[in-house]
Amino acid sequence: GIQPNDRSTSFGLYYRSRHLEGDLGGISLLKHGGGHSGEAAAAPSHYAEQYQVLEARADIWFTQRFAIMASVPLVNNYQSVDGYATADVYGIGDPFVLGRFVVANTRCLTDAPRTVHRVTLGVGVKFPLGRTDMEFAEASVPHDLQPGTGTWDALASAEYMVRRNKVGGSLAVFGRYNGSDRNAYQLGHGLSTTAEAFYQVPLGSFTWAPSLGGYVEHTGMDQSDGTVVQGTGSTTLFTHAGSRVWWRNWMLSVNHQLAVARSTGEWMVPNRQRVIVGITYNL
Repeated sequence: GIQPNDRSTSFGLYYRSRHLEGDLGGISLLKHGGGHSGEAAAAPSHYAEQYQVLEARADIWFTQRFAIMASVPLVNNYQSVDGYATADVYGIGDPFVLGRFVVANTRCLTDAPRTVHRVTLGVGVKFPLGRTDMEFAEASVPHDLQPGTGTWDALASAEYMVRRNKVGGSLAVFGRYNGSDRNAYQLGHGLSTTAEAFYQVPLGSFTWAPSLGGYVEHTGMDQSDGTVVQGTGSTTLFTHAGSRVWWRNWMLSVNHQLAVARSTGEWMVPNRQRVIVGITYNL
């Protein structure tokens, strides 16, 4: 295998946190149109947003080539404008199911040094089960801060992994094609890419694999009733630093991603950083 417990059925609990912050000039209401008119402000408003997710995940391998990953998230979305809370909601988010198939793989069958490769492709769907009608301080919360999106979304993934001896790397691409909600509003389609190199360090009964790389996240422009919403859409480049530790059937992973370059629409709050922590049990 490329990493310990490769292609074994696992169950995990993951925590993700995303922080966005910045000044939006001339906007006194909320980003993302979605039916809101927005009034001109005398000065730029300072926005801060925190998206937190506690995700239960199962990755079930039916054969050495085919697996299904399923996820159910519990989310907390928070927003403040000029230091005043304008949204703070909790709820079940939209679950997803992703089927993955190993289309190419080499395995180490001897102790001789050998480069091991693997290519995995996946397709899936996100279900509109999260709430989209929550309020905060007796006011409706904008759609991009709701626990759910109210849309059926198509998912696709592609991953390449390689390792020789203790050194390895991976390139993972994940895409989402968003549907439209009941108000004919469509969030911008998403595409993200993670590239990292890792080094496995045996430590007695433990295996530690630190990693370094980069993460790029692109979100297309929103559409309202088929018309592009100006000021939306963004592309952000993050650094990526991670650590994985395996012990028997357990794995602990920690990743930090810091935004270092961006191009965002004028209505979009800039990404600042992401943190992902997960613990997994492998059968």
